[in-house]
Amino acid sequence: MSSLSTTSDESFFVTGGQGFIGSWIVRQLLSEGSRCVLFDLKHDDRILEQVLEPDQLDGLERFYGDVADTKTLLNAVEKSEPTRLIHLAGLQIPTCRSNPILGAQVNVVGTMNVFEAARLGKGQVRSVTYASSAAVAGGVEDYTGPVPDDAHHVPRTHYGVFKAANEGNARVYWLDHGIPSVGLRPVAVYGVGREVGVTSGPTKAIKAALLGREYTIQFSGNTAFHYVEDVARSFVACGRAPLEGAYALNMRGDNLSVEDFLCVLEKEFPESSGGIKFSGPRIPVAFDFLETGLEKLLGKVTRTPVAEGVRRTAELFRQLQARGKLHDRDLAG
Repeated sequence: MSSLSTTSDESFFVTGGQGFIGSWIVRQLLSEGSRCVLFDLKHDDRILEQVLEPDQLDGLERFYGDVADTKTLLNAVEKSEPTRLIHLAGLQIPTCRSNPILGAQVNVVGTMNVFEAARLGKGQVRSVTYASSAAVAGGVEDYTGPVPDDAHHVPRTHYGVFKAANEGNARVYWLDHGIPSVGLRPVAVYGVGREVGVTSGPTKAIKAALLGREYTIQFSGNTAFHYVEDVARSFVACGRAPLEGAYALNMRGDNLSVEDFLCVLEKEFPESSGGIKFSGPRIPVAFDFLETGLEKLLGKVTRTPVAEGVRRTAELFRQLQARGKLHDRDLAG
C-alpha cells in the first residue's frame, strides 16, 4: 500500500472509535503522531484497552453522543475542528434484523449527519471515509465471476440495504456539495477486539483455541477474510488520498472456506483439533470481489494471508493473557 505523507495540520475525527475497526484506526493514527478525536455513544474502553498502549489511551481526545443525534454530532465536529472524518459508528446485521427502525436511524441517519458535518465544515473537512460493507452485495448466485466495484447489487439484509443507501447519499453529497468520500466494503474482518456481529466467529475461535475452550463458528462456506490492521490502514490511507468524487470500493481479502480457516487455526493451536467447529448456513453475501478501485486509488493494497493474521492475533491475545487482560465474555452462549 502506498504511504501518503501526513501534514502538521492533519487531524482525524473517528466515529465509532471505541469499536473494533475504530480502535485499530486510532492505534495507527496515534502511533504515527497524528491528532485523533474519538466520538462514540458513551465511555467504554473494553476494546481500546486491548488494542492501545496505556499511555495512548490516557491521551485520547473524546466526545460522546448518539451519531443519529444531528445536533450532538455537528457540535462535536465543530468543536474539534478536524480535517478528515472517518465514520465507523453503526449497528451490525443482528441488531438491524431485530430492530430495523433503530438500524436505519443509526446506520443511515447517522451517516447523513457525518456528511452534514462535512458540508458545514466550511471547507476545513477535506474528505469523509466511511464503513460501507460487502453486505451491499447479493449472494454468490447473483454474480458470474469476481464482483467488480460497480456491479448491480441486491442486498439480502436490512444492514446491506442501509449501507447501499449510504453509498447513494455519499454520491449525492458529492454531486450537490462537492464533498469527496470513500466507502469501503470489507467482508469478514478478524483480529483482537472483534466481539460482535455475524463474522466475529473466526476471532472468537482463535481466542477459544488459546484458552482451551470448545467453540463453534456459526456460519459455513467460503468468505473473504481481512486482518484488521490491513483494514485500518486502508481507511487511513483513503482518508489522506486526493479524491475527486464519491467512491464505493470493494476490499478483496484472503478468500477461503471456514473449514480451511480451521485447518490454519489448528496449525497454530494443534491442541485445539476437534474442539473448534463450524455450523450453520453460509453468509448470504458474495465473497469473490475485485479490488480494482482501491488499488487504483492507493497503489498496492496489503492483504495479510490468513495464516499470518491468525498468528498475529494469537500473539496479541497471548500478550493480553500474560498481563491478565484476556477476557472470555464474548465466548458465552
